[in-house]
Amino acid sequence: MRAFFALLLIIFSPILSAQVSATLDRYSLTASDTLNLTLEAADQIQQRPDLSPLQKDFRILGSQRVVVSSHSSATRDVSTRWHLQLRPLNTGTLTIPPLRLGNSLSEPLDVTVTGAVQSRPQADNLFMDSLISQDRVYSHAQLIYTARLFQRTPPAESLEFLPPSMPGALVVRLTDPRTFNTERGGETWYIREQTFALFPSETGLHTLLGAEIRSAGPAFSSPLPERFEIEVLPPAHQNTRGYWLPAEQVSLDENWDTASSLQPGESFVREITLTARGLPADALPSLFTQRHDDYFAQKEDVSLTETQTPQGLVSTRTERIRIEPLGPGALKLPAIDLSWWNTRHDQADTTTLPAREVNIEEPAPVIAATPAASPDIIDTQGFDFWPWLSLCLGVAFLGSSAGWLHSMRQLRQERNRHNEHNQLEAQRRAQKLLLSHQRAERNTFQALAIACQQNDGETARSRLIEWGQNFWPEQNIDSLEGLCEAAHSQTIDFLILDLEQHLHSSPFEWQGDLLLEAVEKLRLKRFRNAEQQLSDGSGPLSLAS
Repeated sequence: MRAFFALLLIIFSPILSAQVSATLDRYSLTASDTLNLTLEAADQIQQRPDLSPLQKDFRILGSQRVVVSSHSSATRDVSTRWHLQLRPLNTGTLTIPPLRLGNSLSEPLDVTVTGAVQSRPQADNLFMDSLISQDRVYSHAQLIYTARLFQRTPPAESLEFLPPSMPGALVVRLTDPRTFNTERGGETWYIREQTFALFPSETGLHTLLGAEIRSAGPAFSSPLPERFEIEVLPPAHQNTRGYWLPAEQVSLDENWDTASSLQPGESFVREITLTARGLPADALPSLFTQRHDDYFAQKEDVSLTETQTPQGLVSTRTERIRIEPLGPGALKLPAIDLSWWNTRHDQADTTTLPAREVNIEEPAPVIAATPAASPDIIDTQGFDFWPWLSLCLGVAFLGSSAGWLHSMRQLRQERNRHNEHNQLEAQRRAQKLLLSHQRAERNTFQALAIACQQNDGETARSRLIEWGQNFWPEQNIDSLEGLCEAAHSQTIDFLILDLEQHLHSSPFEWQGDLLLEAVEKLRLKRFRNAEQQLSDGSGPLSLAS
């Protein structure tokens, strides 16, 4: 019995101890063909396998490393694969010897090679060994990919990397190619390096196909592009304004050109700048709301900039807003709170621009001049003093009474003119605010129509909220729920629910024609009400109609 167990141990011990699997795409080929060898280890291994045993019978044409990640409800499994492209140097039955990957060896494999071989070329003198910042990334967040080519000889200046690719990902070139050398395995290697940023949008497990190499140099044999398995995670949360902002760092700044106190009728400019590290500029949300009862605000300019750095993309959004107060007193500009997802610490974060206050002075009152009564000089000698004094006092009383009545009439007329001026000014500002909302409503509706026609659900959701804010300015709409409450339409409720379900499960299958048709019906109903008011003579149209 002991001999039987010893025999089983001898037979199965190589299988039990082997932690690196080796497979071939074929086991019989000609000397002019190529052979693909795959090594796989159940761990994430950074170092390259020892390929020197292969150089006796094979030429290594290319190599690439792939990290495979799979998740279950409780665990995460990671494995490392190396794909090697070989060309035989000899004929007959060749043995692929055990290869070391990490701390383990693979099993030997036999392959049959027929035909005649050419003269023995040089050994492998270049390979790709690129880097990625992480193999798990949130949707629309930044992934850094650094393409690196190792070469024994200095690379040609014309050598360049083609951008990597990944399904549904925006690719941005961060740096220009650069060349430097390093010591590796006791030898000097030249490294050609370039960095890219990728912003994936489709969730799930995807393959990042590494950069290919293009060179105008003579007889350049490009290695195979590398492959990386990347898991794209869905958004971790959704804020009340309906945007998802995954970034490494976010900051808010402002700039004023006004004093702490203003005269009535004066306006000032507030400039707000949002800076985000790890996001493209077109992903940054709008910052300032144009709806407020105490002032009229209008965006004069919005500028977007992007700066490429080796550490990632740095984007800014600057909004220049002109603000005109609508009355005297303390004008309070509310604080701006921006919610975002901190990808460094993997948690929600908030950046705040504090509230500001500007004092608007009261208009100077208009005071009518009161005519002054000139006292009479009374000579008390030669006549009876008291009758004349009584007469003078009576004349003075009558004169002061007439002057007082005249002053009161002048003050009343001036007050009426001032009230009429204030009413006209209030009507002018209200009309200006109305026209501003009407113009903004037309612009946001056009943007919403384009998003619906292109079946772009993400953009349509943001544009729908912006349109609702201008269509119902008297209501505080900052989400799709607030828009449904303002619309009072079961059709709109159903279509918004359908939009949110598609964005959560299948965003590319959403169709925007029905939503656009429902919004057009709301606008048409308002236009008909406006025409009815004008025909009935019931007064000017307001946005609340």
